[in-house]
Amino acid sequence: MVRGRYTNDRLDRKEGYMASYPAYETSARPDLGARAEFEIRPGVVFPDWQAIRSEVAEAALLIIFRVMGIERRWNHYRPDLDRVRTAILRGFAETARAPSVSRLATVTGMTQQDVLSTLGELKDRDLAVLDESGRRVTGAYPFTEHDTEHTVRHGARALRAMCAVDALGIGAMLGADVVVESRCRACGAPIRAETADYGKSLKSCNPKDAVVWVGDHYTGGCGATSLCTTIAFFCGDAHLRSWRESSESGASGHRLSAEEAHQVGCAVFGPMLRRIGVEA
Repeated sequence: MVRGRYTNDRLDRKEGYMASYPAYETSARPDLGARAEFEIRPGVVFPDWQAIRSEVAEAALLIIFRVMGIERRWNHYRPDLDRVRTAILRGFAETARAPSVSRLATVTGMTQQDVLSTLGELKDRDLAVLDESGRRVTGAYPFTEHDTEHTVRHGARALRAMCAVDALGIGAMLGADVVVESRCRACGAPIRAETADYGKSLKSCNPKDAVVWVGDHYTGGCGATSLCTTIAFFCGDAHLRSWRESSESGASGHRLSAEEAHQVGCAVFGPMLRRIGVEA
């Protein structure tokens, strides 16, 4: 059973620290608090704070955790939950589709009824997305069955990602180099990013000035239908600015470079399939 813990390594709150976040004034910036950590399986800690090398990326991730209530997701996270969730993620990675309940039962060694019960709890924790019947998986961060503007090329497979940060983190989760294909939320122009070092580094991004907007709108207990819809690529700051001025969903959030967004993606998804002593 997993309980969260908080480190004492707090953010440096020197004056002007939040200047790179257009949505927040430095005089009204939120209390970001301490770094949350959760041991999701023996020896594997979520998130991977070592992947974060930018104060901007760190601050954005802490605020994302705050708005979504990260403790609700990971406190008392049990092995049965992990068994089903990792089976879902591996199924998506192998087939670009969510595995069926019967397939999950076969892979995990659980009964179909136990799988359904576990899926219900994963949904309540916002770790999986189910259809209206509650009997079929349609998503598990970072993957979705629904069409989005974010496609990740992994070998011959085209995987659909929930959002820009999810797309950038898939390579680190799979321990493989991938190509991310997306488009500017403002103008629709293509944006392409490639990873290196088994997904842990960002090799290139075209256009080179592309940025990622990370909104902080989280409602209904489901990031897929709220937060993820506001995490998107833009050609550059000018297009981000015009979109924010014309879009209600762009009212608050955080502007990240492609490299900073990749760091957040690696921190969140790098541990998801990792086993102690085994690289992702």
